[in-house]
Amino acid sequence: MANIESALLDLGYFDTLAARDTIIHRLDPRVKVLIAVLFVLCVVSFDKYVIAAMLPFALFLSLIMGLGGIPAHFILKKLILVSPFALLLGLFNPFLDQQTLLYLGPIPISGGWLSFLSILLRFCLTVGAMLILIATTGFNSVCMALEKMAMPKIFAVQLLLLYRYIFVLMAEGQRMY
Repeated sequence: MANIESALLDLGYFDTLAARDTIIHRLDPRVKVLIAVLFVLCVVSFDKYVIAAMLPFALFLSLIMGLGGIPAHFILKKLILVSPFALLLGLFNPFLDQQTLLYLGPIPISGGWLSFLSILLRFCLTVGAMLILIATTGFNSVCMALEKMAMPKIFAVQLLLLYRYIFVLMAEGQRMY
């Protein structure tokens, strides 16, 4: 039962974070959505063995979190919560791609391990960017920005209804428990 209560409080905490007044929070939501989409496109466009070239993107997210006053532990907790999906996705890469691509001292590193680490890094960067977007903008503002950017209104309404009724469903589940 504590998990339902914790999840409900965490969703509410996103709204609390979005209500802050920082330089990042004051930006137009459409600008933030565009930057987040460009960020994700840039991160996923790298080759499957690239790791070091994506690390500056982590600095960018850290800068945005710092300017927006978003606590890193909150974002990290959410990333760890959903990380099993990325772990399962890349788990078999070391077994499937065993060609040695580099040596770390005397230790050979296969392409499978590099692609596994690349998947984990991409996951952390892209999901982290979306969490930071919601934490600095708010879900309602993101949906309105998407609608202003020519997203069909029916999709924006469905997203908003889904978000609003998550709270109702969680409260009802908690009551039934």
